[in-house]
Amino acid sequence: MTAGLRLAPETAVAAALLVHQLDRLWDRGTADAFYNFAPVWGVRMPRRATGTVAVGALPAAVTAAALPWAAGRAVAAVLTALWLLSVQRRLANHVWLGSVAVVAMAVLPARLDPVLARDLLIGVYLSAALFKVNAEYLRSDRSAGRLVTAFYAGLHGVSLPRRVLAAAPVAVVVVEAAVGASLWQTSWARAGLFAAIGMHWVFGVSGNFTFSVVALALWGTALCDPAHGQLVPFGPGTAAALLLGALSAAALGRTAAGPRPTRTVLRDAGKGGVFGVLCASALAAGAPSAWSTADGGVVDAAVAGAFAVNLALVVAGLKLEWSFAMFSSLRPFGRTWLDRVRLGSGPRYYLLSLPERIPAALLRTVRGEFVHEVTRPDRAVHELVAFSLERTARRHAVSFSPRLLRPERGTGRLVPVEDGPAPRRRALLFPAVIPRDPDRHYLG
Repeated sequence: MTAGLRLAPETAVAAALLVHQLDRLWDRGTADAFYNFAPVWGVRMPRRATGTVAVGALPAAVTAAALPWAAGRAVAAVLTALWLLSVQRRLANHVWLGSVAVVAMAVLPARLDPVLARDLLIGVYLSAALFKVNAEYLRSDRSAGRLVTAFYAGLHGVSLPRRVLAAAPVAVVVVEAAVGASLWQTSWARAGLFAAIGMHWVFGVSGNFTFSVVALALWGTALCDPAHGQLVPFGPGTAAALLLGALSAAALGRTAAGPRPTRTVLRDAGKGGVFGVLCASALAAGAPSAWSTADGGVVDAAVAGAFAVNLALVVAGLKLEWSFAMFSSLRPFGRTWLDRVRLGSGPRYYLLSLPERIPAALLRTVRGEFVHEVTRPDRAVHELVAFSLERTARRHAVSFSPRLLRPERGTGRLVPVEDGPAPRRRALLFPAVIPRDPDRHYLG
C-alpha cells in the first residue's frame, strides 16, 4: 500500500480555495482584503468584518474540515459560505465550484463525495463546451478562443498562423467535451485525467493555476476511495510532480503587464507546485471500481438540475460574459447569438465621472487605481459597483455622477442615456467593469 497523507475531500477542496485566497493576498496585499466597495452578493459588511472574514474564514474552514470531529464538515461549509460574502468585484468560476463542493459535502454522506465531485466536473466541462458552440466563438475574429490563444502565444514571443488560430476554438470545444465525457465511465476516467492535467497545466501557465488547483482537487476526490479519503502519496513521484509544476510555472508563466517581478515568479512557482502535488494525488488514486451507490442517483439528478438552471440563465441572458460562461464569447452587449440589444433587458452599466476633488478619506475606502479605472471614459461600470461607489462618494460630499448606459442599436456600443434611473443594489453576476465598445479586445 502506498504511504502518504490522507485528506478528507472537503479538506482538499477547501485547501484549494485557500490557495486562491493566498494568491490574491500575496498579489494585492492584506490591505486589499478590507476593501468592501463591490461585494459580489450585494451584502456590504463593515470593512473590519470584511477583512477578518476574507483573511481568516478559509484557514479556519480547512482546519475545521481536517479535525476528527463530527461537526467539522458543517463548520467548514458555514465558514466557506461566510467567506463568499467577502468576495469583491468578481466571483470566479472555480471559486463558485469549490465553494459549492464544500457546502454540498457537509450535507451528503462521505461515500457520495466522489459522485458529487465527478458530477460537478462533468457539468463544468460539458457546460464550457456547450456555451462555446456559437458563431461568435467558433468563427468570429473576435472569438475568445482565437483572442486568448493569440494573446498568450504572443507573450511567449510566438506568432501563430491564421489557420492555427482559426482551429483553436474548435479544438477547445472538442477537448472540453471529451474530458467531460470521460467521467461518465470509470474505464475512461484515467485517460480523461491525463487530458485534464494537460489542459489545466496550459490554463495554469497562462495565468490561472488557481482554477487548475481547484479542478485537480475535485479530480482527486472523484477518483479517491471514499472510505479512506484522498491520498497525497509520499515518494519521488510526488516530489518530481511538485518540482515540475513549480519550475514550469516559474519559467513559462506570463502576465499581460510584461516582465514578472521576483515575488510574482515565486507566487507562480508556489501555485505550480501545489498543482503538481494534486496531479500526483489524482494519478495515485487511479479510478474507482464504480461511482454508482444506492442513493448516488439523487446527487446525479441534483447536480444535473443545477447545471440545467445555469444553462437556462445563460440562454435567457441573465448570466453572460467570460466570468460565468467560461470564455465562450457570450458578452453582456454586442453582436452575438445572445445580443443584448435584441433581448432588451439588463444588466445595467453606468458611466462614472471623476470628481473635481477626491478626498483622501475616500481613497482609504476605495483603491485609487480602481477609481482611475472606473472613471475612464471608455469603461462601463456594473450597477452594483456604481451604487456602492456613489454611496461612498456622497458620504465624503462628492459624486461620481453615474449616468445609465444603453447599447446602441446595431453596434452594441454603450452610450449614455439622459435622465436614466440611478443605480440600485444588485447581485454582481456580471463583470464589474467592461469596455463601452464590445469590439475592444480585453481579457477581464
